[in-house]
Amino acid sequence: MPRTGNRTLSSLGYAVLALLVVVGCAQPDGPVWNLNPHPVKGRVMYDGKPAEGVLVGLIPIDAPMPPAIPANPTAITGPDGTFTIGTVSPGDGACVGRYQIVLNWMVSKEDESDEENKIDKLLGWYDAAHSPLNFTVVEGENTVTEIKIPPRTILPEQMPGIPGRN
Repeated sequence: MPRTGNRTLSSLGYAVLALLVVVGCAQPDGPVWNLNPHPVKGRVMYDGKPAEGVLVGLIPIDAPMPPAIPANPTAITGPDGTFTIGTVSPGDGACVGRYQIVLNWMVSKEDESDEENKIDKLLGWYDAAHSPLNFTVVEGENTVTEIKIPPRTILPEQMPGIPGRN
């Protein structure tokens, strides 16, 4: 698995990379998707403040998934921490079904701005292997309960206790 700094590229990272490949290789007319996405919005707070630049992803549990959709639904939080999920185009929503919510917040290490020196500020606590967040998209408007993230200083694997039970 490719490594980025001291961390391996997460499942969400692969999903974003796949989305970029699909978008970059699309025909000018693009494929026609027969989907019925419903609006999904929410807000991410970190240590009581709006979290800007967080990649919010929805991993299907019992909802349509690629190749039935072009990519898993995603969004990036704005300055006020809000996001609007998109599947085919930004903000168009997500299909009906249950999803795991994954979060990735890439920030620069110690005033370095190049991509190789970015780390996940959330330390992997909200990747596909660790995120406890779930959401069900229903027909009509959908609002995810405000996601409140506490600051963390250790990786999930460093948490004391019984692995898989805390």
